Amino acid sequence: MTDPGASAHAAAPPSALHLPRTLFGSGAIASLKSELLALGVRRPLLVTDRGVVAAGLADRLIEASGDGPAMRVFAEVTENPVFADVDEGASWWREGGCDAVVALGGGSVIDTAKLIALLGTNPGSVADHVGVPGATHRAGAPLVAVPTTAGTGSEASPAAGIHPDAASPSLGMNSRHLVPTVAILDPELTRSLPPRLTAATGIDALSHCIEGYLSLKSVPMGKAMALDGIARIARHLRRAASHGEDMEARAEMMIAAFAGGVSIGMGLGPAHALALSCSDQGFPHGVLSGIGLVASLDATARRAPEAIAEVARAFGLGATASLPAAIASLMRELGLPATLGELGYAAGDPARLAAAAHASHFNRFAPVHPSVADYAGMLSSSMAGRLCGQA
Repeated sequence: MTDPGASAHAAAPPSALHLPRTLFGSGAIASLKSELLALGVRRPLLVTDRGVVAAGLADRLIEASGDGPAMRVFAEVTENPVFADVDEGASWWREGGCDAVVALGGGSVIDTAKLIALLGTNPGSVADHVGVPGATHRAGAPLVAVPTTAGTGSEASPAAGIHPDAASPSLGMNSRHLVPTVAILDPELTRSLPPRLTAATGIDALSHCIEGYLSLKSVPMGKAMALDGIARIARHLRRAASHGEDMEARAEMMIAAFAGGVSIGMGLGPAHALALSCSDQGFPHGVLSGIGLVASLDATARRAPEAIAEVARAFGLGATASLPAAIASLMRELGLPATLGELGYAAGDPARLAAAAHASHFNRFAPVHPSVADYAGMLSSSMAGRLCGQA
């Protein structure tokens, strides 16, 4: 007998998580050689930045590869990477006859490396793929992601963000083919991360976990990871930022950042719509995302109170506490601005920013899609240094 509910059930696709092979723990970098050999890699391109090189981390990674595949090093990724960084890296890839990419760094490096790996097997330049709706591509070259920060979650996400140029907001690309092949999570590599950068990247991870959990997509395993990430951040970010040698806190934050990367795959929301709209002045993405949470969560709470209450519980708050106020308090405790006014963001055209936020793809799976007027109100309050809900 045919199940009368079979066709309806079949119409709803199963939830999916696209995850890399993941190795975690202090000293995990020692597994790099065996992972490259298992992939059949002969000549990887190491993508990193000058800060990581100066910190000695690139030398540690090359040493960990031992007598494995010889690496070519591209260390020209800029702090807020642009299309030219990707295209230059792809040229290094082609000129060196490379067959895989190893990314060592924070989100900027890993996102750049994702797109270099994509161009390794696809024609054209980065401008032919990023910001081009409907552009088709096949799987990129093998990519091993080795994060040196605990924040962006790019080592676990299907997304990459890049600026066309230094004066333009970031553009994003989302594809299952952007998920790294392997992620090596070694908290020892975050030991020297300065307090302010530890704080900013941790708030970035928090924004990913919160908005991923609030997404309308039904991905039960992803939702569980998002709540777990929120709880770990609430318990450990202060310690990681104030006591950089606390490897337990560093490890907990690395797990939370990975959960945030998984959460990105479920979809983000208004906080990121605001952050990306205000990404044209070089301020850290993690700080902008946190400011976006503070500015937008009251609007989400009015539409999805039960989900917000669940997030608040994971964050360690009681039933009557304000989640955006608690996040603002945490940010200020960490020495970060909680509003655009505190940040010093100078808005040339607030109406344009509100329209850009309203048009953002980040609204697609959010429980509330604020109107242009709603976004204008959030921006106005934040630029005036007020928390959402304050007169």
